[in-house]
Amino acid sequence: MNQRENALAARICHDLITPFNALNLGLEALEISGDTSLLKEIRGSVNKAGAVLKFMRELYSEKSDAFCYSLKSLTQTVTDFAEKYGISFKLRSDLENIPHIAGKIVMHNAITAKEIMPFGGFVDIKIDDVSGEIVMTCDGKNVALPNIDAGRTEANSRNIMTVAWLELLETAGFKATTCREEEKVRVCQRMTV
Repeated sequence: MNQRENALAARICHDLITPFNALNLGLEALEISGDTSLLKEIRGSVNKAGAVLKFMRELYSEKSDAFCYSLKSLTQTVTDFAEKYGISFKLRSDLENIPHIAGKIVMHNAITAKEIMPFGGFVDIKIDDVSGEIVMTCDGKNVALPNIDAGRTEANSRNIMTVAWLELLETAGFKATTCREEEKVRVCQRMTV
């Protein structure tokens, strides 16, 4: 494995460890106390780990360039992931079928939102089918601007998801810009000419 693959594997493992640790602690507490109300928390941890695994499988599975996501299935995949982190998600597009590369960008936007919204919030993503622009607006408590300069640094487990998103944008001919509008953060991903 190269450094980038190591960082990506470490990051995915990091995202999975939290729900599995909670699952383990919940089972230990259930065993000790016999309190069946803990089953709800245990189920929540299992569901979170499942949503992360399903999301990562979809994000990193190989698809042909001609592949399209249905708007409904893409919205569901991203919503299931985002809600595990306290993020409400809305995806808008006039297209019923979202091109593969745009779908991957939207999924990377969900990961970016998770990173910059530690207290959750609301994410609105609009895919403009005419201009090809993808705009993500994040609204929540203490929303940070994503580090769009991360692509110029060496990948590590802390920044690998941002680096992967920026590399995807560059490969697809997009450029990201960010701005803060009052309490909201807007990330615009425009095709470069």
